[in-house]
Amino acid sequence: MRRRSIVFLAVVACSLYGCPAKKSEIATNVEQSATDSAAHPASPGGPAIVPSAVSGYTVLVTIDDGHIVVANPDQIPPGPAIFTVTNNGKQLHNLFVEGEGIHRAPDSDNIAPGATVSFDVKLKRGTYTLYCPILDHRQKGETTTLIIKERDTARPATSTAIPGPAKSTS
Repeated sequence: MRRRSIVFLAVVACSLYGCPAKKSEIATNVEQSATDSAAHPASPGGPAIVPSAVSGYTVLVTIDDGHIVVANPDQIPPGPAIFTVTNNGKQLHNLFVEGEGIHRAPDSDNIAPGATVSFDVKLKRGTYTLYCPILDHRQKGETTTLIIKERDTARPATSTAIPGPAKSTS
């Protein structure tokens, strides 16, 4: 009976935490999950990975096979910004923001078709190049220039992003 209980507990532990090779790895995984997750309103009843949340102006970016489109690029002010990137193509894509001392991409892996990711950037006045760094996508037209002008002080932050893994928006 006792052996059956131990086997049952081992199966449950493996299903919850994966089956690490060493006992010390189980302790490490439990410690990390306890510190890296927290309840979040967007999470229906379960834990969500919640690194430091940043608020800023929402920059909507759509990547398709062959081009990148930024919604309302002339209205983006300098300051904190949340880039929300949607892959409307049939291939994997990603977004790299480069300019004015910034070299930034999402913290997650490449963006799967139909998926959306968010990441924060602090924009300064100036010119930025946005492009897909995968294979030859940039040479095939997946690039655009974004020019940030003086800030309208009456414009409040429009979103809060919680960087994390790419999630499909079906």
